[in-house]
Amino acid sequence: MKHLRGLTILLTVLVTLGALAWGWHARQAALATTRVPQTRTATLFLPGNSGGWLSMRDMVLSLSRPQLAHFSLTAHVTDSGHVNWQQRQPISANPLVPVLFKDNTHAAREARQLVTVLTQLRARYGITHINFVGHSSGGTIAYDYLNQARHAPVTVSRIVCIGADFPGCSPLRAHYPQLHILNLAGSIGLTGNDSEVPVDTATPLRHLVSGHVGSYRFEELRGPVWDMQHSLLHENPAIDRKIIRFLYPPS
Repeated sequence: MKHLRGLTILLTVLVTLGALAWGWHARQAALATTRVPQTRTATLFLPGNSGGWLSMRDMVLSLSRPQLAHFSLTAHVTDSGHVNWQQRQPISANPLVPVLFKDNTHAAREARQLVTVLTQLRARYGITHINFVGHSSGGTIAYDYLNQARHAPVTVSRIVCIGADFPGCSPLRAHYPQLHILNLAGSIGLTGNDSEVPVDTATPLRHLVSGHVGSYRFEELRGPVWDMQHSLLHENPAIDRKIIRFLYPPS
């Protein structure tokens, strides 16, 4: 029995490692031939409720390659809103910046703390234009930032929401004619749900931003559970490719 149990564990480990290796290979292959313009616009990654580095790690590392973008900085935000910067490499084209909040369960508070993050990003690193990529409530954080009274001296160019919903949000009060939004919702098969966020709770964003932004596009992505489950949306190579092309379109 012990021998069989040990063999079962070994086979499980091998299958898991094989699946991870295949997934990473697929992720690399999906972006191998993709090219985007090289700019000074930084893309900030906002994890969802209780999310941290592991939430966005694979997406950031996947997009960090010479012809796409560069993982340059990480912003660590304390409970009080103080920002500790971790620089991985010199700021170069299309810098990628994960933002990790110590208090990661209050989207409105995180949106207010973004003001300090963005103000310092400009003062320390000369970044004047930014994009947001928000998973789950990370999309709400990006929206709340736009809709609050206080902003940083930077221009928000593009926002990607992934599996985000917008409960109780008020319509945008200000106009952002330069802003383009891509709203992605996952659906496991024909369920209309990614296991956590129903598609019909993502679609209200259209009405919240209507007439206030340069463009808005919504896409419902359908597929098997291993591609479209809520926490796996940021592990999907097809979504990686869709996002990087939207963030850095041909000029």
